Amino acid sequence: MDAEEILRLKVRLLTEGANLPENQFQGRKGGAGPVGGMYFYLPNGRTCGIPIRNGDLAKRYNSAPLEQTDNPDIWIYDGSVNLKIIPKPKFYDLTTSDGIPYSKIAVLHGSRTLATTVYQGCKYWTKGTHCKFCTIPNSYTSGNTVLEKTPEQIVEVVLAAEREGAIDDVLMTTGTTESPDMGCAILIRIIEAIRESSSIPIGVQFEPPVDISFIRDVANAGANAVGMHIESADESVREAMSPGKHQYGSIDFYQERLKHALDYFERGNVSTYVLHGLGEDSERTLTLVEELASIGVLPIVSPVRPSAGSQLADYVPTYVDNLDSSVEFYKRVGSILYENKINPEKTVAGCHKCGGCSPEQEAYDWAATVH
Repeated sequence: MDAEEILRLKVRLLTEGANLPENQFQGRKGGAGPVGGMYFYLPNGRTCGIPIRNGDLAKRYNSAPLEQTDNPDIWIYDGSVNLKIIPKPKFYDLTTSDGIPYSKIAVLHGSRTLATTVYQGCKYWTKGTHCKFCTIPNSYTSGNTVLEKTPEQIVEVVLAAEREGAIDDVLMTTGTTESPDMGCAILIRIIEAIRESSSIPIGVQFEPPVDISFIRDVANAGANAVGMHIESADESVREAMSPGKHQYGSIDFYQERLKHALDYFERGNVSTYVLHGLGEDSERTLTLVEELASIGVLPIVSPVRPSAGSQLADYVPTYVDNLDSSVEFYKRVGSILYENKINPEKTVAGCHKCGGCSPEQEAYDWAATVH
């Protein structure tokens, strides 16, 4: 498959998903990021977190079938595309010294990124102003994780995963706390604990604090990459979909904090999520992508994935039945990144080191073939 075919395939997988019988899939049901998916290698060797859907949901999204072959590692999508499943790492079978399964502390995202939500709550949930696409507390209430991970627990898992040779980087995110540091203090303690025994690249994500010194402190603790998520380039969409975050800070506020983070993190290692499919104006999104990329911030443009347990469980994203326009949209994203020399795969740690939830690496690769 050439670069354009790979791009189209990944956009299709991330927007339409795949149809798998319910009894064949037991995926993550909640958390801070996209849920309800399985990780596969695409024909280009990169990863994709494919949304798995069945029944009426599969019909709504036009999800093509995903079928296992006689080789348990190889699955066939839509009757013609061979995908290789990413195997479960061995460290999942271990438990911490205080008896918690490692898989309840951190999980593999993509093929080589160890990810954890260090605090599985959020102040906006308690106030009823949480992001409508978020399911952060659900994995805790369902028993799949613990409310707050300790530095010791996370260090145990990191070192075991490194010994296995299963990971290249660590991603840590957190729900927003009531404290002025917005969760940075928890992250700093864990980063410092990891740094006592490992030099593995660490990416962190948090809501931008008013006091910008916390961003410096996260960097000084040993983080290598940072993400602060705007969610949408359209303030009306932010207000509707992320009311708490919208009330807390404008797009301009987030951009100021992202720009400040470049004083402490390398170009391309400061990022923000920008969601596709929430009814936003695509030209406004592309303008923001250009503004961010031009100063060295990586915008991670990702199709929104409505999940059970969120307020958007029955929401139909605007990309549904619009595959061609989504592909063209991502081609423009890829061209902007290429022209500004922001190659997502150069990120040292974090969401786009995994790359499973966005087709923008493939969009960048396509742009590199036509420019």
